[in-house]
Amino acid sequence: MPRRICQQALDRVIAYLDASGAEITSEGCRQALQLVEQALSKGDEGGVLERVMDRVPDTFELSTITVPAHRPPISRGSICYESHA
Repeated sequence: MPRRICQQALDRVIAYLDASGAEITSEGCRQALQLVEQALSKGDEGGVLERVMDRVPDTFELSTITVPAHRPPISRGSICYESHA
């Protein structure tokens, strides 16, 4: 049996929250359900997932992820072009 769009949207929100390290409480589940319901009420089933995921940062308080620098800072250097005459 194929999964319904509402189930896909709710699963995606819960998975996103879980991956971001947010604690999923019963209140968070209710908020996720309301978010999916609001997206479904817009009518177009084709954009439900997009509408739901666009509103996740506005609805839930997510921690910001800090990514360390992957290289040392760039500083000016010389490549020593010299004339060897």
